[in-house]
Amino acid sequence: MIQKTRRCSNCRKKVPANSIYQSNLRAFCSQDCLMQYVRSPKGEKGRHKAIQSDLRQRKAKLKTKSQWMKEAQAAFNAYVRARDRKANRKCISCDKYLNYDKTGGEVDAGHYLSRGSAAGHFLKFHLWNCHAQCVTCNRYKQGESSGYRVGLIWRIGHEKVEWLENHDHQVEYSLEYLKRIKKIFTKKHKKIVDRFRDKS
Repeated sequence: MIQKTRRCSNCRKKVPANSIYQSNLRAFCSQDCLMQYVRSPKGEKGRHKAIQSDLRQRKAKLKTKSQWMKEAQAAFNAYVRARDRKANRKCISCDKYLNYDKTGGEVDAGHYLSRGSAAGHFLKFHLWNCHAQCVTCNRYKQGESSGYRVGLIWRIGHEKVEWLENHDHQVEYSLEYLKRIKKIFTKKHKKIVDRFRDKS
């Protein structure tokens, strides 16, 4: 029978798995190696990361459902803006060129069926229902729905627009669902942003 071994995180020597010291999933061949690692810059960095991770987990447990909803919506909206920036899309409602590079809220993630409406509430995280929109149309013209509909039909097709308008499937926004939405769209957004950085 082959005896399992693990490599010491400090001196890198292989030792039998049943005779090692463990600390935060790391293995050490002796108490001395463990202490040397803890005092090293690498060990200090690892300890700092563990503290930060524990702090994030504690804060996450204190968040309310409404806080998770806001964070999930923010992650989704950021992805929509990045997606449409990548495609160099104009405002869905008025066809105006959008300045994606300008900071301070030049571009909104506008919903066709508003989040306040009955159907819109259950479509707030649906990608067919949300597109880059200029601030004027989204905030000062109540979404400019007539222009939005024309732009949306042009972009996704008449059948999909009618599906949105006749949508009656309700989604349960559980805490786990909201956490998942935030995680998915944060990851998607990061991918697009990283591609932009690689090109520049």
